[in-house]
Amino acid sequence: MKDKEKIIKTGYLLSYDYKFIFNSLKQTYDSTDEIFICYDKDGKTWAGNDFEIPETIFSDIRKLDHQKKITFYADTFYIPGKSTMDLETRQRNMLAEKMGKGGWHIQIDSDEYPINFKKLELFLRKQKYLLKNTKKTPVNFFVNFVTLFKQTEDGFFVISPYTESCFLITNVPHYSHARYPHNSYSLKLDFNNIHQSWAREGHEILQKINNWGHNNDFDTSEFYKTWESLSSENYTQFKDFHPIYPKDWKELQFIPAKNIEEFIINFEKNYPQQDIQIPLPFKKRLKLYLKSLF
Repeated sequence: MKDKEKIIKTGYLLSYDYKFIFNSLKQTYDSTDEIFICYDKDGKTWAGNDFEIPETIFSDIRKLDHQKKITFYADTFYIPGKSTMDLETRQRNMLAEKMGKGGWHIQIDSDEYPINFKKLELFLRKQKYLLKNTKKTPVNFFVNFVTLFKQTEDGFFVISPYTESCFLITNVPHYSHARYPHNSYSLKLDFNNIHQSWAREGHEILQKINNWGHNNDFDTSEFYKTWESLSSENYTQFKDFHPIYPKDWKELQFIPAKNIEEFIINFEKNYPQQDIQIPLPFKKRLKLYLKSLF
């Protein structure tokens, strides 16, 4: 495959939640041109805590890479004295540099499952003209997060409605805050990205809130108590409860499913992905196209 044909590049951050990446790769593998999997070679989180990725994870990823499109990228991403958010932003920029210039850059976490990724692929290939002269046509695309908040034996509590924004795609991969791009021109696509997020075991939740980029942004111990208290008896009482941006999490709904695989299948059936359109009126689309020509 020639470099100029590598239109869609997907980069993963792989850390202590490595087990989730296989569900994500099932969604993205066939519809992306290059995949980069980035991890700390010293086994350190952004908070400086130790973790270990079993060698079997790498061997299993290599087994599914039948098109030889996956590149592993290991580096030192923990620096003592730096905040977790600064380190996350730094790693994402280093990953972007490794992914190379050109193409649509998609940065995704291991526990995110952009369902019906083929629709997104077709949309991005149609917008290939925006890649010709990105200094004149810089653009970012946000999508919808479908955030899973807790799993029970019978199903999942899910943040509703699915309006929380998730930054996903850019043609100018320079990040200023986590994966938020430095470029400010952004458009929201009607596309759903399932986020396993908080639907984990209790000890995994503690590991997440103590090591991710937002660990200093709110009272994590209080948040954990709230999460732990959630049940089928009280979930309707959870209103506007995001720890940083309350309005982002309006309420919870319960969706039955035996496991995450069944949840993804059922969600695709109940919320089929429509063809994606660029959310601009005709005149603005034309103006953007003309800017790409000169």
